[in-house]
Amino acid sequence: MKIKLILDTSIENLTESLQDFEFIRLKCLVGFKSIDGYSYRFTEALVDTRAYISVIPSGLAKKIEKEILGEDKLKGINRRDECSIPVLVGKTSCILFDKDYNVTEDLLIRSYFAKTDEVPVILGFADVLSKFAVYVNYQRRIAYIEI
Repeated sequence: MKIKLILDTSIENLTESLQDFEFIRLKCLVGFKSIDGYSYRFTEALVDTRAYISVIPSGLAKKIEKEILGEDKLKGINRRDECSIPVLVGKTSCILFDKDYNVTEDLLIRSYFAKTDEVPVILGFADVLSKFAVYVNYQRRIAYIEI
């Protein structure tokens, strides 16, 4: 089975010097198991092949089932402490799906739960991208994960 991914080229607030560039983001539809355990919170997530763990913003994290295992700091390109984001480390359950109603089984994934909403939902390698083949051919406008 294949779950289609979204090739998003809609970038807001580009500076004038970047107007000639085509920016591309890879996204996936994802549902996180709600606190009630029976329903899902649906959203789009960035598929980030550089991220080793998934990231969930605070507002969403407050509404979903999760197990907290500790605390850490999320660091990106700039590794300095003052540029890090405080996070809780834990596990949550989610499904990946597409507009053609293809759906994965529940996935138990390790995640960083950000203490801010200033980050997007990010799907990283740990327990997500490591479980599937990821295929992207931008010239043909095809992207999917294969189960």
